[in-house]
Amino acid sequence: MHDVALLVRLKIPDVTALTAANALRRSLGYTQLKTLTRADYYRLRLNVETAEEALDLARELAERTNLFVNPNKHVYEVHQELETGDAQDGHIARVLVTDPHDGSAEGMLAALQGRLGYGDRVAGLTKGLLWTMHLDCDSAEEARRLAAEMAETRSLQQGLLVNPHFQDFEVW
Repeated sequence: MHDVALLVRLKIPDVTALTAANALRRSLGYTQLKTLTRADYYRLRLNVETAEEALDLARELAERTNLFVNPNKHVYEVHQELETGDAQDGHIARVLVTDPHDGSAEGMLAALQGRLGYGDRVAGLTKGLLWTMHLDCDSAEEARRLAAEMAETRSLQQGLLVNPHFQDFEVW
């Protein structure tokens, strides 16, 4: 069993991420934020022998099904593990936002296992929204702390990316 991350981004500039970055910097005062990007995130649990087979199957799922990627407007990447920590000029933190009441991952998994014929090769699917932050700070620990602070909405002046009343999030 191998887990693979499938990230799906827009080909054009993401105005939602640009607007969120501007709000975090200008309205909420997080001048440490250098860049903010957003991607649809899918964690695929694949029942294959090797990590290379898992990456190949994830690419096949992205390219041959219409569940994840519209090639007219999206680009995608597959990863065994997502990088965090140090960047050339700062640190990277990621915030994964999930909605525990969103049943779309279960529907996608059922389609993959049933009508699309992947059966038990696709054992699980988690769906979320991944925010990636490049931060100008002194340590990876500080980057994760700032990311959590920027993410969780607590008031009009605190947080922006997660509504804690119905969404879950994790920072790495």
